[in-house]
Amino acid sequence: MRHNILSRILLTCVVALTTTTAVNGQSFSSFILSGRATTLGMGDVSFLTPELAVQKIDAAVSFGQWKPGSLAYSTLQAGGFLALNESFGIRLDYRNNLFQAFDLVDENGNVKGSVKPGEQRILLGASFRLADVVFIDVNGKYLSADLAGNKASAFAGDVAVNYVKDGLTVGLKGLDIGSKYNYGSTAYSLPMRVMAGGSYRIAPGEKHAVTFGADLGYILPKEYGAFTAALGTEYAFNQMIYARAGYHFSSAVAPRFASFGLGFAFKGVGLDAAYLLGPSGNAWTVGLHVTL
Repeated sequence: MRHNILSRILLTCVVALTTTTAVNGQSFSSFILSGRATTLGMGDVSFLTPELAVQKIDAAVSFGQWKPGSLAYSTLQAGGFLALNESFGIRLDYRNNLFQAFDLVDENGNVKGSVKPGEQRILLGASFRLADVVFIDVNGKYLSADLAGNKASAFAGDVAVNYVKDGLTVGLKGLDIGSKYNYGSTAYSLPMRVMAGGSYRIAPGEKHAVTFGADLGYILPKEYGAFTAALGTEYAFNQMIYARAGYHFSSAVAPRFASFGLGFAFKGVGLDAAYLLGPSGNAWTVGLHVTL
């Protein structure tokens, strides 16, 4: 009975996030995507210019609804980055994923109540600048989940190295390297990822700028065995109006979608929105950020 409940919850999580591949619910992590409208609007590309290279303060909050309707899933995210000097910065981020409630039914078909699965992530990280053009990011994460009263937690870490010069960013990343989720009798590995990619920003005039980004990734361990890719672009007018578009591909585990986004900014305060079009359903997210 408990195994059936867990399977149903986890499978719901997968479908709600528009994945198109038939995989077990346990093989998907809803933290794979960034959750921020600025990057989701570009296909969730992962190798944009590092925060430490372009700004001193970046505080943001976002809310998203994945596949609105019968399989609703929402995410709330808040966090910030602070550069203490030109060579070192710190970040803190909190994310809460809340899945649609559903009824618990016993062997006789009687409703015994309802449950609302949820999971949380707390991230603490640091950024370092080396030799002016090399940036290293290191993050530590605490992940927790509550699925119908079955609780589990895990620790994970990220490491990224980026080369940044004259509008070009090229980098490598290792993400979600850590322990397993353990629901008592069964433990599930986190979907660890290795990624490579880059972006390039062109500013032909004072009022116009275009950014192109792309990345490739592979999800480990072998029971996942999925390739991912993202391609996105952003056009900025006068650092006030932003138009974004992109595509995110996954051979399994993660969602596959096309995305579009808009952003407006004035004196360091910005409002962004992204809309995702997936084969199994659509999603949207909006965010507010302050950048100095």
